[in-house]
Formats: sequence, structure tokens, C-alpha cells
Amino acid sequence: MTAVVRPAAAADVSRIATICSTAYRDAYRDLLPPGYIERSVTEFYNEPRVAAEITAAPPEWFGYQVAERDGRVLGAAGGGMTGRITGELSLVYLEAAERGRGLGTLLLDRVTEQIRDAGGTEVWVSVFLGDQNGIGFYRARGFEPVETVRAALSRVDDHIRSLRMRCTL
Repeated sequence: MTAVVRPAAAADVSRIATICSTAYRDAYRDLLPPGYIERSVTEFYNEPRVAAEITAAPPEWFGYQVAERDGRVLGAAGGGMTGRITGELSLVYLEAAERGRGLGTLLLDRVTEQIRDAGGTEVWVSVFLGDQNGIGFYRARGFEPVETVRAALSRVDDHIRSLRMRCTL
């Protein structure tokens, strides 16, 4: 059966939290310090926070979007507007077995569509420096590197940097 992308529902909270936490740990285990990984997972992908963010709060947050096949949630994404014409893709995570099958692109397309519908003409995303898979994914979809910044939740002594990438719509 073909995968569909739909707005997340309250029943999806546990799956979203599990997918995002697991994918985050898997993606960055060889790139980031374990303490930073756990700090990030605890902050962003705990079930109470995911539950609070299921519902859209436009324009800053369009709510979680999920990719589903045969009734099973396989991935999640989310984003919103950060300015009048500027949108931000906050996350795209998939079950490991689903990577490379087009679901990440479907989720990215959904959030991009939401940003465009809200009047956005550009989408930004942050990717950790050294995350060649993530950087390659976004470059293949029209994102260009713009600048590096200190990563969210990074402490001065962590020295964790993110590459800010932009795609014009």
C-alpha cells in the first residue's frame, strides 16, 4: 500500500516520540557527544511535549505531520513560519527501515506546502555540521548552505555547530 502523509492525531504521540528519539540517537551517535544527544531527546521528544505540539498553532507551528502506511506511523515532520515570508523545517525523522524509500521527501514536501500556503517564499533547516546524510538529503532537494551557528541546546563547551540551509520556493 502507498504511504500517505496526514496531520498527526493524539493517538500518534507515542509513535512520534519513539520514532524521533530512536532516529535522533541513531543518526547522531557517531557525530555528537552522548550527553548532548540525551539532552536533546529529553527536551524535544518526550511524550508530554509531543502531545502538546500535536495541535497546530499557526503560523509558528503547523503541528506534526506523519507518514503512514497500512495504518502504521513510519515517520514524522514539523515546521512553521519564523517570519512573514520565512518558514522553518524543524524536524524530519523516520523509522530506520524506511529511510531511502521516499517518505522523508513526502514529509518535507508537506511541510513545504504548508509554508508556501502561509505565504512563505523560503524554507530554512538546520543540519549538524558533519551530518553528511542530512546535508546530502537537503542539497538534493534544493537547499543551499548559508551559514553556521551554534546548535540548539549546545553549551559553549560542547562546540556543536549547525549548518543553516535555505531553499527558495
